[in-house]
Amino acid sequence: MRKLIGICLMSLFAEAISAASPQIPADSISLCFAQVEEATSRYSMLWDKDIYGPILIVDPASREVYANVADREGHLSLNKGIYRGLLPREVPIANTDFEWGGIHWAMVKMPLPRDCFDRVDLITHELFHVAQSSLGFHFRTEENSHLDHREGRLYLRLELVALQEALRSGRYTRAEEHLRNALIFRKFRHQLYRGAETAENSLELLEGLATYTGQMMSGRDKWQWREYLIRRLSDFVHTPTYVRTFAYETVPVYGFFLYQKDNHWNKEIESESDLTEVFSEAFGMDKRILLQTYVKQLAEEYNGRAIADAELRRELSNSARLDIYRRKFLEEPHLEIKLEDMNMSFDLLNIVPLDEDEGTVYHTIQISDRWGILTVEGGGALLRSDWRWVIVSEPLEITEERVTGEGWIIELNEGYFIEETPAGDYLMSKKK
Repeated sequence: MRKLIGICLMSLFAEAISAASPQIPADSISLCFAQVEEATSRYSMLWDKDIYGPILIVDPASREVYANVADREGHLSLNKGIYRGLLPREVPIANTDFEWGGIHWAMVKMPLPRDCFDRVDLITHELFHVAQSSLGFHFRTEENSHLDHREGRLYLRLELVALQEALRSGRYTRAEEHLRNALIFRKFRHQLYRGAETAENSLELLEGLATYTGQMMSGRDKWQWREYLIRRLSDFVHTPTYVRTFAYETVPVYGFFLYQKDNHWNKEIESESDLTEVFSEAFGMDKRILLQTYVKQLAEEYNGRAIADAELRRELSNSARLDIYRRKFLEEPHLEIKLEDMNMSFDLLNIVPLDEDEGTVYHTIQISDRWGILTVEGGGALLRSDWRWVIVSEPLEITEERVTGEGWIIELNEGYFIEETPAGDYLMSKKK
């Protein structure tokens, strides 16, 4: 670990990278790649595989990319030891994994984190996604809209408070008691919402394991890691929505304690593993029936009354907001676009689920498809639950190449046009 930490402490170039200037020093990017390569090599035993692979660092302003390997289609050229080029307009920019130029990339966008541990953490998280199929993982994701409901949020917040208390405990036996209580809140939440256990598990497998991997490979020592987790949990309560974000917080904390018991616990996880059961067995959680009276009494030990009051106030204000979205995207004139072969990037912190059969509102999203590129910044778009349709507000201006509305714009490809229906709505159509 000393070698990796030493490299991190030498990172005087951090401000140059995080400034996202058009002229990023080549040696700064090279050193960033070297840090990540050192980390994946040092922690290759985590998954019995060195997950180092293709990395693409992207400047969102210029779309210039910096890569550690060449692509297979000649989009990138070698310049001072770094492969450089421009990312096509139709490729959404995000911290993610994606395929382009015949290569499966870990994409990270500038500005990169100033802190070396955070930077290595971020990139190795995405490298895990690149490597996950080779590790035998084939994950699926399901909607967790129940985590935008009052009781879903309440019992998730109680679980997270208990996890935070576990991290703050001086004795491991006391920490395990808090962990078991966290699992009580989790299992009671699953009792309240049918299908919640399966839906939450799917996201925890997909993003929780990736986050655990990034944090393990970051180079933080045990005490730095614990303080980092405590800070994350303290900040998470202010996250606008938990629907797509909770798994980034839960699995790493359970993983922190599991690692103290068994350094190789993660190697027993498979695509069909039930993580709640893995955690329950590891920390001695029994399989008793959870009565509401007992759970509510336990909640008082974790500031339950104040959390419940806060969630009730949120529910009242959120109900009015949902009605506004339903009118905007389902009742008032709007544009419906069928998704054919789409790629998208969106802000995890800025989504609002409606009812399960209605879909989810994304305030900031970019979708590229055969018909063109939709960019939404603030106006919102409703992505239907089946992911076959996206709806935006009524178009304000329509030309052959561009369609604009309140807070959104479509760069329209040739062969597609917008037509008005007899009902006064609009459809994206393809010329015959």
